[in-house]
Amino acid sequence: MGSNINTEAFARVDGTYELSFPLDHGPHDEFLFEWWYLTAILEDLNGREFGVQFTIFRRALAIDNDSSNPWRTGQTYMGHFAVSDIQAKNLWSDERFSRGHPELAGALIEPFRVFIEDWKLASQTSSFFPLELSAGTPDYRVSLSIDSGKPMILHGTNGYSKKSPDRASYYYTFSRLPTNGTLEIDNEEYTVSGFSWLDREWSSQILGDSYHGWHWFSLNFDDGRELVVFELRSDNNDIQTLPTAMWIAPDGGTAVIPAEKWKIKPTRYWKSYPVEWSLEMDDSQYLIAAKFDNQVMDTSIRYWEGVVEVTEAGAVVGRGYMELTGYE
Repeated sequence: MGSNINTEAFARVDGTYELSFPLDHGPHDEFLFEWWYLTAILEDLNGREFGVQFTIFRRALAIDNDSSNPWRTGQTYMGHFAVSDIQAKNLWSDERFSRGHPELAGALIEPFRVFIEDWKLASQTSSFFPLELSAGTPDYRVSLSIDSGKPMILHGTNGYSKKSPDRASYYYTFSRLPTNGTLEIDNEEYTVSGFSWLDREWSSQILGDSYHGWHWFSLNFDDGRELVVFELRSDNNDIQTLPTAMWIAPDGGTAVIPAEKWKIKPTRYWKSYPVEWSLEMDDSQYLIAAKFDNQVMDTSIRYWEGVVEVTEAGAVVGRGYMELTGYE
């Protein structure tokens, strides 16, 4: 992200900020960076599986903007859009960049809208939900309607989420969002339905040199629960990584699992990426495995982002998304 950036010029993530909605669905230009991240696990009418990932990142170049001229903005935007075709074992991915401008890229609070050109995630009414996801390339596109699901989850302490002893973000999640619409690949259209996962996170604290990246999982279990697992990566055993795991119950209640009560480790690699993991938790042992190995985002920052399946004693118990950064 550029260690020469003066992060002190931006708002600090210290736990004193109180999240407020709908305000915090929109941009936080006083912080250095943020993202709107959505994944969806979908099936067509014949049971063919797809995954969708759509993320828009905002990054500040300067703290003071001149609001009198939309071209004199201190904000830049990057968009990633991908579809995993499970049957074909193919990941379609694309990337866009833009400076902030009302006609090019940006984020609005109410009605909510975040966009880069014609890629957008936006409220369909004056309320936040339902959302519309619309994005496309010459080879593939999606048009999805995303309804409200479980209650919002504030990570950490009221949204203040510590990633390491000296790194933190503000972070909230909407899980198990009923989703339906259409998906098109190579001019073949599929009517799809399933569930989406929406993450929002912002910070001004750049990942320190002691860390190489992270592994992150959002898992939807067939019994109605979800599980979030996250850990920074470091080769130095003296560096704390603060591994985090949290269950989301069918009624939306949460339970954080103490780090000493669970363990995750890779069991198979594809190239440099650990594409299968063993997770021990709650007296259970789960296998988290990629639906297919090559789900690498071939973007300016390469990372693995794709659909995984969760099994217990050989039986499928859930599906979700895995993100692996810093493994190149």
